[in-house]
Amino acid sequence: MKTGKYLIAGLLFLLSNNSFSGEPSRGCTHKYSFWFDWSANISAGFTSYYGDLSQYDIGYLDKLMYESKPAVAFKLTKQLMKRRFGVSGQILWGGFKSNYKPEHVFETNIFEYNIQASVNIMNLINPYDNPDFGITAFVGAGQFLFGNSVYSYNDGLELKSTGGSRVPEFVYFFGAGFYQRISDSFDFTIDLSIRQAQNDNLDSYIAHGDFDYYSFISVGVTFKMDNLRTPFNRFKECPAYERVRPPLKRDEDIMTF
Repeated sequence: MKTGKYLIAGLLFLLSNNSFSGEPSRGCTHKYSFWFDWSANISAGFTSYYGDLSQYDIGYLDKLMYESKPAVAFKLTKQLMKRRFGVSGQILWGGFKSNYKPEHVFETNIFEYNIQASVNIMNLINPYDNPDFGITAFVGAGQFLFGNSVYSYNDGLELKSTGGSRVPEFVYFFGAGFYQRISDSFDFTIDLSIRQAQNDNLDSYIAHGDFDYYSFISVGVTFKMDNLRTPFNRFKECPAYERVRPPLKRDEDIMTF
């Protein structure tokens, strides 16, 4: 019990120290505000089906064409500990489909909300370099609602049944991402995640008692909220984040003989 109390107290201390330390952002002229180290990401891509009726698990182009549907997501992130780690909340709209069995062609729509924890691998290795690109890894959990429609193909598609979730279902996932800095306020992002739904009925086809999976691949733009009023202004470089290197010698400092 005492160990648990110490861990909780230590975590609260680290979070409070990160939040109120007044650490400068990339621009030294930037003043601390509530939105310091917050960011918002909007992304679009595809959610793809992996389950009892999936048939294109190897050919990814076929997977996108025949077992995927467009998806969009919005994510709000708070960076912690000099941007080494992050805590996010995300909402996702997507879906998938399959025509593997002519008598059981289905389409599924999904609405998901989740929380996730991430680590910035580049900042973890060298927090003082502040590169213009990086790689992140993340894990998360959430809930989702879904609805599906099942058709049979007999001289055309004929609706057989509709179904869906009555209560929110649980989902767990992990993934990785890449980001490229566009400006002091914007990043370009690519993300891929694999999600395990705690449900075997997303395809309205129950077999073997295995859970269904779906993936989400996307490209997006992250807006860093450090400079909300003038997002297109470029910060002056901050010495605290410049690469550590020896100072350059001036001509007058070089002795000649």
